[in-house]
Amino acid sequence: MASLVSWGRLAAASGMVAIAYTNEEPARDVHTVIQYVRQNAAALGIDESRIGVWASSGNVPTALSVVMHEGSEYLKCAVLCYGFMLDLDESRVVAEASKTFGFVNASAGRTVDDLPQDLPLFLVRSGQDTFAGLNEAIDVFVAKALRRNLPITLVNYAAGPHAFDLMDDTDGAREIIKQILAFMQRHLLA
Repeated sequence: MASLVSWGRLAAASGMVAIAYTNEEPARDVHTVIQYVRQNAAALGIDESRIGVWASSGNVPTALSVVMHEGSEYLKCAVLCYGFMLDLDESRVVAEASKTFGFVNASAGRTVDDLPQDLPLFLVRSGQDTFAGLNEAIDVFVAKALRRNLPITLVNYAAGPHAFDLMDDTDGAREIIKQILAFMQRHLLA
């Protein structure tokens, strides 16, 4: 997808390596990709102990499954943009969206308590998102993460639509993209 190529180029221009991949079984394949990258880090020019995760929309539950995976000390940060998070407090928003839109809910049954205490998270909420329940799921996630005193950075792009980075050619969107890249640089290049 052109958007992933553009994000990869932005990451490279910012001094980082970006890896995009296709999959057949997202919940399994993401871990296979990470294992491959870590095992071949030297040849790929990657520090296997400084990996970050970036995901958006329906890919966020899979990214959260990586963040919650035991033995993921190599993760230094995660960026989660306008994403379906977790079904919390009896909510079924993520499960229903997964069925409707065909993404894998790899974090089904998990809670904010399953997140590592010290992994910096950068969340972007698009205030004009029209997917039913998505912003409410982010709001509940943030409230519970704050109760646990997790290191989160939340950017609420009040005027932003879903997929603002693809659909909103504005100074506001560009500023948030810069913030995302700066956050990743701070945690991956330090």
